Amino acid sequence: MIKVGDIVELLPTNNRNRQLRGQENKHFWEVIKVDTPIYLQGDVGFMLKAVGSSHTRWATADDIKISEFRENTYDVC
Repeated sequence: MIKVGDIVELLPTNNRNRQLRGQENKHFWEVIKVDTPIYLQGDVGFMLKAVGSSHTRWATADDIKISEFRENTYDVC
C-alpha cells in the first residue's frame, strides 16, 4: 500500500509522464496526499511532488511504482 511519505517512480505510461522523465528528468516523486479527486471518478489518486522540485501532480496507481518506503514520517520524542 502506497502512503504519504513514500518515494515513487513515475512510469512512462503516457506522453506527459514520458516528457517529465525525459526532458525534465523527474523520475522520482514523493507522495504528499492520497485522496479520491473528482476527475478520477472515485478511484484513489496520489498527489506527488517531484524530488528536488516544487512541481506537483496527481497520478493513479498505474502511473507509479514504489521506490522507497517510509515506515514512519513523524519524529518520536
